[in-house]
Amino acid sequence: MSKIYLITGGAGNLACQLSFDLVGHGDRVVLFDIAQHPAARVAEGCQYVRGDLTQREDLLSALKRYKPDSILHFASLLSGSCELDRQQAWRVNMDGTFGLFEVAIQTDVKQVLFTSTLATYGGRLRNPLPEDSPQWPSGLYGATKVACERLGVYYHEQHGIDFRCIRLPVVVSPFAPPGAASAYASQAFVQSVRSRRFVFQVRPETRPAIIYVKDALYAIDDLLHAPQADLTRRVYNIHAIAPSASELAEAITDRVSDAEVTFEPDPSLVRLIESWPTTIDDTSARSDWGWRLRYDLPALADHFIQELQRESTDAS
Repeated sequence: MSKIYLITGGAGNLACQLSFDLVGHGDRVVLFDIAQHPAARVAEGCQYVRGDLTQREDLLSALKRYKPDSILHFASLLSGSCELDRQQAWRVNMDGTFGLFEVAIQTDVKQVLFTSTLATYGGRLRNPLPEDSPQWPSGLYGATKVACERLGVYYHEQHGIDFRCIRLPVVVSPFAPPGAASAYASQAFVQSVRSRRFVFQVRPETRPAIIYVKDALYAIDDLLHAPQADLTRRVYNIHAIAPSASELAEAITDRVSDAEVTFEPDPSLVRLIESWPTTIDDTSARSDWGWRLRYDLPALADHFIQELQRESTDAS
């Protein structure tokens, strides 16, 4: 039986790409975002609705009109933007999320899937990182994400919402937002192919956990459709790969031989990214809903660079 999904942050990277998977299942997708247009191509038949998450009436109107079975909550101010405008970060990430849960109750939406981040961790981390390791993020972005995870569990336990949350590592994608600290891994590929030059602002040894966008989409789709009876927890970690910046550089230059890749570390960025975990215990995701890695570093580099080169050829 087909379902209706409303995705906040619907103009963004993950939402645009996930729309193809959901429509491919025969489902209907409504993309909700403040932006004028989606950042990338979306699946045929999707509805795009402009609205401001911080204005509760905008979201309430969309939910009443489209009556979704589930909300996929992707909207968020990202790490760099959070530090530049703390007040707006709180309005979008915190007030917006609280309002979303309230209107979900009001309109009888049964399920909310929330994309969180491994940036919710920080401090002295064990390796591998246990699933229930204490979360002490060093950035405002991670702090708001921790709070939203807790809100989701509260609305599940007290109000019966089928809340599901996935903590994503750094997502490597052609559409990674430049304002995110984590975008360095994506931009290394994008700029090396497009301009043949990239400067890493992290150390060669920096190696937070990352995931190719294709694997991130597989994981979100799998968790979204997992039988509720199979879930042993509300918030899941997933682990993919953790190559160092120097290993990323080598993977790029092996495939783009004329690319110039150098390092000029930014100490504040290094401190932030190196506070994120490298290896994560994702036993529950693997056992509860069958999470598995499809793209290791060679497969990621092959696929991503081929896609970027194809895009350049089509553009010319």
